[in-house]
Amino acid sequence: MHFGKIVKRAAYSSGLSADEFAYKMGISESDLLKLYEEKEWRSGDIQLASETLNYDFGRYFRPNYHFDFIGSQDSVNTEELNISIKYPKGKEFLLKTWLQKMSLIARAIGLQSDN
Repeated sequence: MHFGKIVKRAAYSSGLSADEFAYKMGISESDLLKLYEEKEWRSGDIQLASETLNYDFGRYFRPNYHFDFIGSQDSVNTEELNISIKYPKGKEFLLKTWLQKMSLIARAIGLQSDN
């Protein structure tokens, strides 16, 4: 993940040029252009960009869990459902355990294949 490219894309998508975005962030345009070239950003810079663009860059750091209930069956007509789960901080292990059990249930009832 190249964070500079992600932020640059988000800024341009919101209609801001580099000089406008830098001004709103309170930094020079040359400093912003240097940040665009950096793969990893400091948390303070990420927070500042998030607040300036009103964009949740934190989503790139949250884990994603993907369950493919179809497998490699190309001939099957499929749909996709994206789910966001809000859970108490510190309960990641319980959530992961629950998701693994859901996968086992899906396999048991024939929704997920054993790839």
